[in-house]
Amino acid sequence: FGASSVGPRMLAVALVCVGLLLAPNTLRPRLNDARIVEPVVMGRKFENNKLKMAKTALAYAKKASYIGKKVVVAVKAAGDGDPNSNRALAAVMREANALDVPKDVVDRNIKRALDPVTADYRELTYEAYGFGGVGFVVNVLSDNNNRAVADIGTVLKKAGCKVATPGSVTFNFVRKGRLVLSSPIDEETLLDMAIAAGVEGDVELQAPDPDGRDDDPSQVAAVVVTEADELGKLQAALQEADLDCSGSLVHVALAPVEVGQEDEELNYACIDKLEELDDVTNVEHNMAIA
Repeated sequence: FGASSVGPRMLAVALVCVGLLLAPNTLRPRLNDARIVEPVVMGRKFENNKLKMAKTALAYAKKASYIGKKVVVAVKAAGDGDPNSNRALAAVMREANALDVPKDVVDRNIKRALDPVTADYRELTYEAYGFGGVGFVVNVLSDNNNRAVADIGTVLKKAGCKVATPGSVTFNFVRKGRLVLSSPIDEETLLDMAIAAGVEGDVELQAPDPDGRDDDPSQVAAVVVTEADELGKLQAALQEADLDCSGSLVHVALAPVEVGQEDEELNYACIDKLEELDDVTNVEHNMAIA
């Protein structure tokens, strides 16, 4: 058509259409230009962080449960819920403070212990064989021995581990006293305090052990290892010096066992399941830590 036969409005429309055809990449939006949101992939780092958070939560729950049980034991033994007259309870309360366990956990368990219906707790030790010749020492604080035995046996069986006869595993360990301090201390000061308290055996100052003993570096400033029968003596001396500390008897491996990666993973998987049990305080082993 000639320009003279087309009206101004039709001519304008025609020019726009021609422009769209000639330059589609600049005048028409492309589907490919739309922003494509890539899916967020939760990788190994995310899974490791999630696992670490879960273990931290479990460790806190175990500490609170452990202190609660020790409160019940101290109150039941003395028949007294007043820390001013019950020295064992006062010691547990200082230990709770060192472990950063809230006061309401202590108060709640004092009330529980004063109730005649509440059962007392007993400390028990079970032994087991893991993979690669590794031995487990399962430390228990329970108000029901039969339940503890059944639950531990079930976990060991499902994990492919075996219950050991008493003494067949523990002979590979030596019993020691272990004190966890929330404040730093130097070796000279520690030795002076130990001598003044009448401690005659070896006293060793160590760094926190987050891998082997689950020490929280944000809460544990120092670790002291002493002879088992002198633990209470040294702990009392430290507490009298206003050094908050938590003490426990531990099994120290005489000769750590080297295992392959597969056996190591299987052993740790079993240990994790055992420590999820409320009756189990912790699980010690003689597996070498890389």
